Parts: sequence; C-alpha cells; structure tokens
Amino acid sequence: MFSFPTGLFRNKESVWERRRSRRQARCWFAIVSGALLAASFACPQSPPSKFDDLAAQAAAARDQQNLPLAIDLYTKAEALKPDWGEGWWNLGLLDYTTKQYSSAIDAFNRLLQLNPRIAPAMAIRGLCEFQTAAYDDALRDLEQAAAHGAANDPRHEQIIRYHLGLLLARAGRFYDALGQYKQLAAKHDEDPDLPLAIGMAGMRARSLPQDIDAQQRELYEAAGKAAFALMSDDSEGADAQFRQLFARYPAAPNLHYFYGFLLFPHDRAMAAEQFRQEVAIDPTNELAVALDAFTLMYLGRYSDALPLAERALVTQPGMEMAQLVLGRSLIETGNEKRGTELLKEVIAHDPNSLEAHLGLLSAYIHAGRTEDAYRERKVCLGLVK
Repeated sequence: MFSFPTGLFRNKESVWERRRSRRQARCWFAIVSGALLAASFACPQSPPSKFDDLAAQAAAARDQQNLPLAIDLYTKAEALKPDWGEGWWNLGLLDYTTKQYSSAIDAFNRLLQLNPRIAPAMAIRGLCEFQTAAYDDALRDLEQAAAHGAANDPRHEQIIRYHLGLLLARAGRFYDALGQYKQLAAKHDEDPDLPLAIGMAGMRARSLPQDIDAQQRELYEAAGKAAFALMSDDSEGADAQFRQLFARYPAAPNLHYFYGFLLFPHDRAMAAEQFRQEVAIDPTNELAVALDAFTLMYLGRYSDALPLAERALVTQPGMEMAQLVLGRSLIETGNEKRGTELLKEVIAHDPNSLEAHLGLLSAYIHAGRTEDAYRERKVCLGLVK
C-alpha cells in the first residue's frame, strides 16, 4: 500500500521555509494514503525474488525513517522493475521530503508517464519545481493538479492553493491568484503567510515573498490582513483597517484599487469611489479607470461610463474590459452599430463573456432583430447555468 511515515519535514531554515514545511507536514501525509493511488496501478505480475526483497527492505527502511537507505533501495528496486508505480511514488516523496527536488521531479516524471492522471503526483512535482525555480512548469503542474481535484481535500488544499496563488500572481494573473486565496480565507485559514500573499496579489506585485524588502512586506501584510477580514465577511473590520492604511500610506499605488476591487461584489458605488481615488493618486492607472467605468456600467450609468472606457481603450488599445464597457455603453446611449462591433470583437476573444452577450442582446432588442435577440438570450441563459 502507499503509506508514508510522519515527522519528516523538520528543518532549520528561514521562518518562511519553516512555515512552508509545516504546511507540507500537515497536508501531504493525507495524500500518500493507499486508497488514493493503489487503484491507479494494477498489481505487479510475479516479480523476481530479488525485486521482492528490495521492495520489502525499502518499505521497512522508510517506515523506520532511514530515508537515505530507503531511497537507495527504492532506486535499486526500480532498476529491476521500471514500471513499478508505487515505487516511483515513494521514491519521489522521499526525495521531496529530503529536499532532493530534482530527483523527486525525475521520479514523478516516471510515475506520470505510467499514469498521467495522478493529481497528487502532479501537485508534488509542481511544489518541487517551485523549489527549483522552474516557475512556469510549477504553475502548469499545480494548476492542472487543482483542476483534477487535488485541492479539493481540505487536508492538502492549503499548500496547493497557496503556492498556486503565488505563481499566478507572478504570471500577472492577479484575479486568479486572489480567487485561490479567497477560497482559503472563506474557510478562515489562519496560515501566517497568507496575508502577505493576498496583499501582494491585490496590489499587483509580481514578486515572490522571499524577494521583497521589509518595507514592502509591512505594507503588503497589512493590506492582506485587511483584505482577509473582508473575504471572511468582516466588512466593518476591513473598512477600519483599510482607512488606517490610507492614512499611513497615502500615496501607495494600487491600495485604493485593491479595496475597490474587494468592494465591487458588495457595494459598487463605494467601489467606484475607490477607483477614482486611485486615479487621483496615479493618473496613469488605466486599469483603475476601466474598473471605474465597469462599475458605472453595472450601476446603469452608461453615459458616465462611456468617456472613461473610451479613455482607457485609447491608452491601452488591447484592454478587453474597456472594450466591453465601451461597447455596452455605446449601445445603451444610441450608437448601436459601433457598440455591436466592439462587443463582437470581445466575443471573438472570449466566447463565454456574459456581459458581451448581454450587450448584444440589448442591441438586438433595440434594433427589433427578434431572431438574433432570441439566439443571444439562449446563449446568456446557457452561460448563467
């Protein structure tokens, strides 16, 4: 069976490293239970007696926490039977535990060649790639692992979503990173590293935590704690914390933007005000301009949204959000031809954009195009389900 002893993640490195190791210890021992992986491999056909002996000795060394010997014995057993999936799993996990990350990646590569659908193996390989600074590979593996359910078990959700969020933010996918953190915050995850990660993603920092200086860390952690409060449904506490932050860091870029982004699902008028304050601090922040326009569009203030969206799109011609808002605002203010053209361009890039399809539905209704309106209504209903 696929089993693994506890107590093997001790280290004496930095605080950040120790915290990560505690996350690993809490989470990954659940993954190595036999039920999760045993079904992935058929029982090996009568192996040679030498293989039997090596496999038994390797398991015994592992259970006795003699990790160097266990690694050596599993390696020898795999040389005799390279299609032994359980051995590659144990060897990869032992290498991961002893921080031999490159060797662990090799072991999990072999395992995933045998069965590409083992989500825990993808996840641990992604964590190893993170440690070797192969960040693009780590993002691919952790995202695929999460998509295949590896983050659904609460026992190892934290370590996957935390590292996936870091990598998404590093790639500039800040909304996706915050989505990972929001799922942890909704469960009141008390991980001490989480506020820093939330603050960095919310304020659009593409660095990793270990690469920022003390002053940045203080700001990001404070912003992350305020955001965590709002994500945990403590709106009053979040508002008080953000107001303290605005007083302490009056010119911090993206701080008002971050609060506006968090407020948008709850109070769009307040969100729009935060976006305007961000632009007052940094007039070049066209994303805040576009979000202000987007919020006004949601409030039905199309005439107010239109010039802001036009400005954002002129400054950044490829900004899809600005194009969407401009298209809808044009339709609702009488310029249906240009608005329809813009929304069709949005849909060409994102066929599942509900807002764009709603805009086209409105345009077709205004124009009396009954069949086109019926088609768009069906599309919208399909996207809502």
